[in-house]
Amino acid sequence: MSEINKLQYRNIAFRKRKKLHSNIPQDEYSLNIKRFFEKWISDKKTVSVIGLYYAVKSEMNPLVLIDYLETQGKITSLPVVVGQNSPLIFKSWSPGKDIVVGHYGIPVPDNDQIVTPDLVICPLLAYDAKGMRLGYGGGFYDRTIKHLRRNKKTRYMGLAFSEQKSYQDLPSEAHDVPLDAVLTETGISNF
Repeated sequence: MSEINKLQYRNIAFRKRKKLHSNIPQDEYSLNIKRFFEKWISDKKTVSVIGLYYAVKSEMNPLVLIDYLETQGKITSLPVVVGQNSPLIFKSWSPGKDIVVGHYGIPVPDNDQIVTPDLVICPLLAYDAKGMRLGYGGGFYDRTIKHLRRNKKTRYMGLAFSEQKSYQDLPSEAHDVPLDAVLTETGISNF
Protein backbone atom coordinates (compact mmCIF):
# COMPACT_ATOMS: atom_id res chain seq x y z
CA MET A 1 0.00 0.00 0.00
CA SER A 2 1.37 3.43 -0.84
CA GLU A 3 2.31 5.94 1.87
CA ILE A 4 -0.54 8.22 0.75
CA ASN A 5 -3.01 5.39 1.37
CA LYS A 6 -1.35 4.66 4.72
CA LEU A 7 -1.72 8.33 5.67
CA GLN A 8 -5.38 8.30 4.62
CA TYR A 9 -5.91 5.10 6.63
CA ARG A 10 -4.34 6.77 9.69
CA ASN A 11 -6.66 9.77 9.34
CA ILE A 12 -9.75 7.57 9.09
CA ALA A 13 -8.62 5.42 12.05
CA PHE A 14 -7.85 8.50 14.15
CA ARG A 15 -11.31 9.98 13.54
CA LYS A 16 -12.93 6.64 14.38
CA ARG A 17 -10.97 6.32 17.65
CA LYS A 18 -11.83 9.90 18.61
CA LYS A 19 -15.54 9.20 18.08
CA LEU A 20 -15.34 5.93 20.06
CA HIS A 21 -13.49 7.69 22.87
CA SER A 22 -16.21 10.31 23.22
CA ASN A 23 -19.10 7.79 23.07
CA ILE A 24 -17.95 5.04 25.47
CA PRO A 25 -18.24 5.63 29.25
CA GLN A 26 -14.63 5.77 30.48
CA ASP A 27 -15.44 4.33 33.92
CA GLU A 28 -16.99 1.23 32.38
CA TYR A 29 -14.13 0.87 29.90
CA SER A 30 -11.53 1.20 32.68
CA LEU A 31 -13.19 -1.46 34.84
CA ASN A 32 -13.29 -3.90 31.94
CA ILE A 33 -9.67 -3.48 30.85
CA LYS A 34 -8.49 -3.75 34.46
CA ARG A 35 -10.42 -7.00 34.93
CA PHE A 36 -9.09 -8.61 31.76
CA PHE A 37 -5.55 -7.37 32.34
CA GLU A 38 -5.42 -8.58 35.96
CA LYS A 39 -6.48 -12.06 34.87
CA TRP A 40 -3.94 -12.11 32.01
CA ILE A 41 -0.94 -10.91 34.02
CA SER A 42 -1.66 -13.07 37.10
CA ASP A 43 0.32 -16.00 35.69
CA LYS A 44 3.09 -13.93 34.03
CA LYS A 45 5.61 -14.21 36.89
CA THR A 46 8.54 -13.02 34.71
CA VAL A 47 6.80 -9.73 33.93
CA SER A 48 8.00 -7.34 36.63
CA VAL A 49 8.61 -4.07 34.73
CA ILE A 50 5.77 -2.66 32.66
CA GLY A 51 6.11 0.15 30.14
CA LEU A 52 2.89 2.13 29.89
CA TYR A 53 2.25 5.47 28.17
CA TYR A 54 0.68 8.78 29.07
CA ALA A 55 -2.53 9.00 27.03
CA VAL A 56 -3.01 11.89 24.59
CA LYS A 57 -5.21 12.44 21.51
CA SER A 58 -8.11 10.16 22.55
CA GLU A 59 -5.76 7.24 23.32
CA MET A 60 -6.99 4.64 25.80
CA ASN A 61 -5.65 5.35 29.28
CA PRO A 62 -3.37 2.54 30.55
CA LEU A 63 -2.65 4.40 33.79
CA VAL A 64 -5.81 2.86 35.28
CA LEU A 65 -3.73 -0.33 35.61
CA ILE A 66 -1.07 1.24 37.85
CA ASP A 67 -2.76 0.75 41.24
CA TYR A 68 -3.14 -2.98 40.63
CA LEU A 69 0.40 -3.33 39.26
CA GLU A 70 1.86 -1.60 42.30
CA THR A 71 -0.07 -3.89 44.69
CA GLN A 72 1.58 -6.79 42.84
CA GLY A 73 5.07 -5.33 43.32
CA LYS A 74 5.48 -4.42 39.64
CA ILE A 75 7.55 -1.46 38.46
CA THR A 76 5.67 0.90 36.15
CA SER A 77 7.35 3.19 33.67
CA LEU A 78 6.69 5.67 30.87
CA PRO A 79 8.47 6.06 27.51
CA VAL A 80 10.78 8.94 26.67
CA VAL A 81 11.75 10.01 23.15
CA VAL A 82 15.53 10.52 23.02
CA GLY A 83 15.91 11.03 19.28
CA GLN A 84 13.86 10.96 16.08
CA ASN A 85 15.37 7.66 14.86
CA SER A 86 16.23 6.13 18.23
CA PRO A 87 14.34 3.59 20.32
CA LEU A 88 12.37 4.92 23.25
CA ILE A 89 13.81 4.60 26.75
CA PHE A 90 11.60 3.93 29.75
CA LYS A 91 11.86 5.68 33.10
CA SER A 92 10.15 4.42 36.23
CA TRP A 93 7.10 6.41 37.24
CA SER A 94 3.91 6.21 39.26
CA PRO A 95 1.22 8.79 40.05
CA GLY A 96 2.41 11.49 42.41
CA LYS A 97 5.98 11.38 41.09
CA ASP A 98 7.44 14.36 39.21
CA ILE A 99 6.66 14.71 35.54
CA VAL A 100 7.71 17.20 32.85
CA VAL A 101 6.61 17.90 29.29
CA GLY A 102 8.69 15.96 26.77
CA HIS A 103 8.78 15.67 22.97
CA TYR A 104 5.45 16.15 21.19
CA GLY A 105 4.05 17.72 24.39
CA ILE A 106 3.74 14.33 26.09
CA PRO A 107 4.41 14.15 29.85
CA VAL A 108 7.51 12.13 30.84
CA PRO A 109 9.06 11.19 34.20
CA ASP A 110 11.43 13.76 35.69
CA ASN A 111 14.06 11.32 36.94
CA ASP A 112 17.10 9.32 35.78
CA GLN A 113 15.72 5.87 36.68
CA ILE A 114 15.93 4.05 33.33
CA VAL A 115 14.35 0.58 33.36
CA THR A 116 13.96 -2.20 30.80
CA PRO A 117 10.33 -3.35 30.44
CA ASP A 118 9.29 -6.99 30.29
CA LEU A 119 5.97 -5.79 28.84
CA VAL A 120 5.36 -2.70 26.72
CA ILE A 121 1.76 -1.50 26.43
CA CYS A 122 1.33 0.89 23.50
CA PRO A 123 -1.38 3.06 21.96
CA LEU A 124 -2.65 2.49 18.43
CA LEU A 125 -5.03 3.77 15.79
CA ALA A 126 -6.03 0.32 14.48
CA TYR A 127 -5.02 -3.34 14.66
CA ASP A 128 -5.78 -6.41 12.58
CA ALA A 129 -6.21 -10.17 13.05
CA LYS A 130 -2.47 -10.75 12.50
CA GLY A 131 -1.49 -8.39 15.31
CA MET A 132 -0.29 -5.65 13.01
CA ARG A 133 -0.64 -2.20 14.55
CA LEU A 134 -1.27 1.12 12.85
CA GLY A 135 0.40 3.89 14.83
CA TYR A 136 1.18 7.51 14.08
CA GLY A 137 3.96 6.70 11.61
CA GLY A 138 7.07 7.60 13.61
CA GLY A 139 8.18 3.98 14.08
CA PHE A 140 9.12 4.56 17.73
CA TYR A 141 7.49 1.42 19.13
CA ASP A 142 8.76 -0.82 16.30
CA ARG A 143 12.34 0.38 16.87
CA THR A 144 11.95 0.04 20.61
CA ILE A 145 10.63 -3.53 20.59
CA LYS A 146 13.37 -4.64 18.16
CA HIS A 147 15.96 -3.01 20.42
CA LEU A 148 14.55 -4.52 23.63
CA ARG A 149 14.28 -8.00 22.11
CA ARG A 150 18.01 -8.11 21.39
CA ASN A 151 18.54 -9.06 25.03
CA LYS A 152 15.22 -10.47 26.26
CA LYS A 153 11.73 -11.52 25.17
CA THR A 154 9.82 -8.30 25.80
CA ARG A 155 6.08 -8.73 25.35
CA TYR A 156 4.28 -6.15 23.19
CA MET A 157 0.60 -5.33 23.86
CA GLY A 158 -1.67 -2.77 22.25
CA LEU A 159 -4.47 -1.01 24.12
CA ALA A 160 -7.57 -0.13 22.11
CA PHE A 161 -11.32 -0.16 21.78
CA SER A 162 -12.50 -3.46 20.28
CA GLU A 163 -14.06 -1.47 17.42
CA GLN A 164 -10.60 -0.28 16.36
CA LYS A 165 -10.00 -3.75 14.90
CA SER A 166 -9.62 -3.70 11.13
CA TYR A 167 -11.24 -6.62 9.36
CA GLN A 168 -8.83 -6.27 6.48
CA ASP A 169 -5.05 -6.56 6.74
CA LEU A 170 -3.43 -3.30 7.73
CA PRO A 171 -0.67 -1.90 5.57
CA SER A 172 2.67 -3.11 6.90
CA GLU A 173 6.31 -2.93 5.96
CA ALA A 174 9.36 -5.07 6.74
CA HIS A 175 10.29 -2.94 9.77
CA ASP A 176 6.83 -3.25 11.42
CA VAL A 177 6.69 -5.48 14.50
CA PRO A 178 3.42 -7.33 15.17
CA LEU A 179 1.84 -7.13 18.61
CA ASP A 180 1.77 -10.16 20.90
CA ALA A 181 -1.69 -9.16 22.16
CA VAL A 182 -4.32 -6.42 22.21
CA LEU A 183 -6.24 -5.46 25.35
CA THR A 184 -9.75 -4.06 24.80
CA GLU A 185 -12.91 -3.60 26.82
CA THR A 186 -14.10 -7.02 25.54
CA GLY A 187 -10.98 -9.03 26.41
CA ILE A 188 -7.45 -9.82 25.31
CA SER A 189 -6.65 -11.14 21.84
CA ASN A 190 -3.34 -13.01 21.56
CA PHE A 191 -1.51 -13.29 18.25
